[in-house]
Amino acid sequence: MSETRTEGVSTGRKPLIASILLGLFGGGAVLAWGLAGLLTGPDPIGDGSDPESYGIDLSNAIVEREAIISTGSPRDFLPAYLMPESLSGAEVADVNASESRKWQKNVVSGDRVIGLVIGGDIRAYPLFIVDAHEIVMDEVGGVPIVIARSPLTDEVMVYDRRLPDGTVMDFGVSGLLVDLALLMYDTGSESASLWSAHDGRAVAGPAVGARLTPVPGVSVGTWRDWLALHPETLVALRDPESMRRYRRIDYRRYLDGDDWLIPPRRTAAGADPDLPAGRDRVLTVMDTDARVLGVVPIAELQANAVAGRTRLVFGDRTMVIRPDAGASTAVVVDPGGLVTRFGMWSSVWTPDPEGAVEALERGRKSIGGDALTPPDGSA
Repeated sequence: MSETRTEGVSTGRKPLIASILLGLFGGGAVLAWGLAGLLTGPDPIGDGSDPESYGIDLSNAIVEREAIISTGSPRDFLPAYLMPESLSGAEVADVNASESRKWQKNVVSGDRVIGLVIGGDIRAYPLFIVDAHEIVMDEVGGVPIVIARSPLTDEVMVYDRRLPDGTVMDFGVSGLLVDLALLMYDTGSESASLWSAHDGRAVAGPAVGARLTPVPGVSVGTWRDWLALHPETLVALRDPESMRRYRRIDYRRYLDGDDWLIPPRRTAAGADPDLPAGRDRVLTVMDTDARVLGVVPIAELQANAVAGRTRLVFGDRTMVIRPDAGASTAVVVDPGGLVTRFGMWSSVWTPDPEGAVEALERGRKSIGGDALTPPDGSA
């Protein structure tokens, strides 16, 4: 029988607000943690409201200024997770069996995980762990990576942390968003810059013009499906110092619902009925230079699946996906050297409505191999 995860709720001084918000809309517990930090922690950077108070020069921002907003929490209100310990996937069931409470188990069959393969090194990162940090830094296949998670739009991206000059970047949670996507800040310099989790660009600060290289073939799948495809996988373990946080931060109710915790600055109300709804999950397919080749709704990937798999063709490259719209997953069976970004339609449409619609058209044509090559600089 498949296991499901049931998160507990602890008691104490901070949890009152967290529990109320969690009961209302799941992910609100994160904002409560930040609010509690403002009231009880050391001097925070960021007042929870004005993006200018976060200690980063926004004067040279290359995104629309109104797109940058505060989460309501200060900088580093969630701690980045560095080099998590891991466990062989084959050992998970036995280790879980030794735990008497479901919330103590490492990962169970229905949990969504972020899966990646680099140089023969196969890893899985449970989303309930990543959600409590939003930034996970690790080394996979000899490549220093950063997992950048934007839970408000269910978006996942993974980047190589190395810049072209060989500098390995370290990142923290800035407390700011750009069109609901996480904004990371680089922690190793006196004058920090903001980096978009959505596309890897440095969007404000001294590093503007730099861009992180995305890792190809990243999956979002259930642990059951990922383990079946990659039985030799390793799975990241929880940070022992963050156990209470894992029990409090739970976005499942928010992600399964219809309401926004923070509404997008643009909505597609009244738009073409052929367009996905704002919270529909889509898969964006990109080249390794982050050029968008196409966007395909997960539901359409599933509707066109043969034996549970869907083939996308972009020019001379073919990608094979195992989609599951009901579970909000898309497991990459064969990446074809291409980059994937999982998330809600709004995360693609809000920053660039026209470009998103064009990318959707190309993505739909890619099912069966009719996609056109997008022009340079397209969405």
